[in-house]
Amino acid sequence: MTIEEEVLILKEVNYKENDKILHALSKTRGKIQLLSKGCRKNNSHLINASQLFAYSNCTLFKSRDMYILTSAQLINSFYSLRNNMEGFFYGNYILELINYIAQENNVESKIFNMTITTLDFLSKSKNNYDKITATYELKLVSMLGYKPDFKHCMSCGAMINSSAVFSIKDGGFYCRNCVISGNGINVKYNEIITMDKILKIKFKDLNTIEADGKIFNIIRKYLFYHIGKDNFTTLKLL
Repeated sequence: MTIEEEVLILKEVNYKENDKILHALSKTRGKIQLLSKGCRKNNSHLINASQLFAYSNCTLFKSRDMYILTSAQLINSFYSLRNNMEGFFYGNYILELINYIAQENNVESKIFNMTITTLDFLSKSKNNYDKITATYELKLVSMLGYKPDFKHCMSCGAMINSSAVFSIKDGGFYCRNCVISGNGINVKYNEIITMDKILKIKFKDLNTIEADGKIFNIIRKYLFYHIGKDNFTTLKLL
């Protein structure tokens, strides 16, 4: 069976003399594995679509246990990332993160599109990589079903309108009247407002938000807690 599919390459493994096995995120089939035959030859028509970060419209043949890449039209290689070490490392972290989260046949086209958008912004940016990445992390964990409540106290339901305590485990805030001592992270009201804006904002408008490392750390801890992993290899390079 032959199919057309938009694919983002997350990981490449050399196979035999001239081939690669590619771990990829597809737009409509979740995570898939591709066999790219002969792609390591200099004259291969698959060479560009068989590299890390390659985003392509592919023709695939479904074999018994994996897809075989037969042709591809490269849409974006995010080539600028290769000329920017910091952006390249953040981009690699995005690929490792989504490679861990994505599941076969678990179709999340919104996550696919957001991942492409994030890599595009990372490749075009000269700074703010941590803010772009934190925005991806917060939107991602929300899409996975763990959207934090920035508006109401988790205990009494009152509106949050001052400093509060954020519970990573519970996914929200406790007001000063309800918080149990030591049960969370103290967060200023302006930091709560900033995180709410990060969740809702479009990537193109990120320059309108000021955020610091404390907020980025809270978002990352929240994501890692709910996906059950925090030892990503690429994070050691950031």
